[in-house]
Order: sequence, then structure tokens, then C-alpha cells
Amino acid sequence: MTTARLPKAEKTFLSEVLLALEETEEQRDIRLQKLFGFFDSSRKGYLDHRDVELGFKALSIPCQYKYVNDLLEVCDSNSDGRVDFSEFCRYMDNKELELYSIFKEIDVRHNGSIQPDELRSALLHSGDFHYLFFKKLYNIVV
Repeated sequence: MTTARLPKAEKTFLSEVLLALEETEEQRDIRLQKLFGFFDSSRKGYLDHRDVELGFKALSIPCQYKYVNDLLEVCDSNSDGRVDFSEFCRYMDNKELELYSIFKEIDVRHNGSIQPDELRSALLHSGDFHYLFFKKLYNIVV
């Protein structure tokens, strides 16, 4: 089965993400500081493997060694084995932009929400469509 891809959304800017979240830059900074602080429970000022692993566990996210290492590798831009706050913020900027871009691609009505038919269409056109997965997900959403 050949599937067409959804058109790529235009470039997304952090100001759009802030607007969608109804959040000021100051509020976002506070949110990121709190999130960083959640992971940096020992208040060292940086995150290491153990911090990320414990944070994942506290959030009930499977913390397989690979996921922790992947996250640290992506965040640790200066390769010192630690993630400082500025590296963490850069990572969060990129992730929030990526997620919002995906959201914009799926929200074809541009009404700020994803309707079941928009999700269905996105899954059908993703190229990674798997009928049983879609059926379960669609039934949960609808």
C-alpha cells in the first residue's frame, strides 16, 4: 500500500509554542527550572546518568540504560558527561519545537486541537501505519 505523506508544516518558532501554551518567556523559564530541579534532586547544578534514571523512575517512564544514555548523549553538547541547565534548555527548546511542528501538521483545521479524524488521517499518511495499532489508538481517542 502506497501512502502519501502529510505536507510538512512551515518552520516553527518558540514564540508560537509559548502562544499555544499561553505561557510567557518568564513562565517557561520557571517551568524549565522546576523540571531541571526535579531531575537534579541533589542540587548539584547538573544532571548525570543517575539523576536522569531516578527522574525517569519517578515519572514512571521505563528507564532502560539505553534511553538514559541516549538522552544524555543528545543533551550533553560539550561531552563532559553532565547536562547543565543551558544544555537542558537547548534540548527542551528543540523537543518543544519538534512536538509543536508535529502538532501543527496533524491539526489541519488549525483550531488548536487534534480531532479523531485528523489523527486518523495523520496515522494513515505517516508511512508507519499499522492497522491494529491505529484501531486501538483510534478507539481510545474516540
